[in-house]
Amino acid sequence: MTRATSSTKRATFLWSAAFMVGMSGTGALLFTDFVQPPWGMAVMLVPMLLLIPLVRASERMQRAAGSASPAAARYNRRMLAASFAYVIGFLVAVALFVDQTVSKPVAAMLSLLPTFGTFGMIWAMARYVTEESDEYLRVRTVNAALVATGLLLATGTFWGFLTTFGVAPHVPMWVLVPIWAMGLGIGQLVNKVREA
Repeated sequence: MTRATSSTKRATFLWSAAFMVGMSGTGALLFTDFVQPPWGMAVMLVPMLLLIPLVRASERMQRAAGSASPAAARYNRRMLAASFAYVIGFLVAVALFVDQTVSKPVAAMLSLLPTFGTFGMIWAMARYVTEESDEYLRVRTVNAALVATGLLLATGTFWGFLTTFGVAPHVPMWVLVPIWAMGLGIGQLVNKVREA
């Protein structure tokens, strides 16, 4: 392994760790009500900003390893934009709904705000799979998406039975996207371990 490859891997790992710690810390702040809405949700934007250097470090690592492609770069930009659209839509919807005095039609419209970001993520992945000319890179992405989807289905089923049997509390359905995103990261890690 060259020194450049080693340093790009280290940078990618450090940015990934910083992002995970930041999101975990934000989650802890939100669930403990340490920061009150809507400001508690705005705190989520801080670790989201870590995605920018994380994506850049990941792209440098891919270039150093010889596995970069123009389609992957476009995918990264699209997924980054869709992720920010999801979080911003989520924050705006929660902030406007915080007093729960809006009508049901307005609440339904607010529910669409983060959903547009989710559609953007799905579109970004579909575009990547059709645009990527390198079959190996395309299969790696599909495998990561399958791991993410499998984790989401297994977690949702398990938690659903826990709530049905009165063992665990109800969890809002919007957690599906963060669980899938974490599964995508786990899927990419599984790809790395298989290749090692």
